[in-house]
Amino acid sequence: MSNEGALHDFIRAIVPGDIVLIKYSSNAPVEKIAWGEIIPSIHDHGIVSIDFWGIGDILMRKFAKTSGVEYTKILDVIREIKIIKIGPGAASYGEVLEDIVPTYEPQNFLRNYHSILSRISRLPRKPKYAVVFGLSHYIYFNPEKALKSILTAVGTIPAGDLAIISFVNTSILNEAHIGILEELSTKVAEVSGGKIIVAGGERI
Repeated sequence: MSNEGALHDFIRAIVPGDIVLIKYSSNAPVEKIAWGEIIPSIHDHGIVSIDFWGIGDILMRKFAKTSGVEYTKILDVIREIKIIKIGPGAASYGEVLEDIVPTYEPQNFLRNYHSILSRISRLPRKPKYAVVFGLSHYIYFNPEKALKSILTAVGTIPAGDLAIISFVNTSILNEAHIGILEELSTKVAEVSGGKIIVAGGERI
């Protein structure tokens, strides 16, 4: 099977309520996977980007600089993305719906999580996918409180009709942090050699 066909099958297997973890290291070309492959493949169903510290914007700009013509082909896709911006950093690739101050207190994080899901559910065209950038960076600055906050939110409020795809930089987290995120996820994949490897070994 071609890489394109395998990626299509991986995305097609994602169902409402899924929490998908895509792991990558700092030197992996995750910008190509995220902005060049996955986002263009799912944009017809609507996308909300949940962007911590503008990491999604940084990766988008890296993709623009390195991909050339590929980037120009997705300009219309980029403009249609709705953004929940969390913390400082730019969000130049779509429409910002909310600008949220990051918190490490579980109850405040839970309120923010509920607010985000409610805001998404009220959009005229309800997106099928939420793509999360910078979650690992949020965890890095205060691991214990961050993970308690994430566990509280995910354990309290289901994603409902939304499929959540999180890109997580494993270079800045330890094995315990990654293990918790894997346990919370319904599907796990990893960027390796410029491709995605689904848990179980299939390369995409």
